[in-house]
Amino acid sequence: MAMATNFCHQLLGAFLTILVLQPLVVKSRLMKLESPRNHGQGQSNCDSLGGGVGGPTSDGLLHNTLSSGRWYNFPVTYGFRSGYVVPSGLDPQVVTTVIDVAFGKWKAAIPDPQFAFQRITPGDNANIKITFAPLPGYYGYGYYPPNGNLSLDNSHTSWSTKPTPAGNEVDLLSGVLNTIGHTLGLEDSTDPTAVMYPTLKYGSIKRNLSPDDISRIQNLYYYSRPHLELAKPL
Repeated sequence: MAMATNFCHQLLGAFLTILVLQPLVVKSRLMKLESPRNHGQGQSNCDSLGGGVGGPTSDGLLHNTLSSGRWYNFPVTYGFRSGYVVPSGLDPQVVTTVIDVAFGKWKAAIPDPQFAFQRITPGDNANIKITFAPLPGYYGYGYYPPNGNLSLDNSHTSWSTKPTPAGNEVDLLSGVLNTIGHTLGLEDSTDPTAVMYPTLKYGSIKRNLSPDDISRIQNLYYYSRPHLELAKPL
């Protein structure tokens, strides 16, 4: 009886801990289309990953390294879909600047001039199409190549473009860096310091790529193909 009572108390304590910690984090949701090499030619599927500080870092879904994909033609274009509306309180020009800065940080991680991005207006025909939309439970969706769609929440997320976000706000640059990483083909990271870590605490900032982020994007786009020309015979 004593053991059963202790177990109930421990279970109740764990439940209360989750309730307390859950409001402290927000999630990005990566949406991935399976490669035709999985489960039959041409079949596609999507799922989500998420987690919280003090809670699980994955929802138990399997990671499949064959499903992420990458871009092969450059520059990769990006832009906002026609008719998009930024959430109240945000300056559209500032939002555009933040997006440009975020793509610039991923560009700077690759020491290859061919790896480049280009913003086009409107972005309806861009490789990476950006919009704001209601995303219950998440601050952003990022789809793997060749889909490339990128959605940012406009229903419950208080976005910030200030130098220091408030305790109930999500830093736009930090969130966008994560979702762009997914549209480039990166999986979630298990490194809590990485931009690609699946959760972001309210009021926190991750405005620079971590060594883990840089290593993984270089492995995907730089070290995966030769960059040195063969010496020509004399």
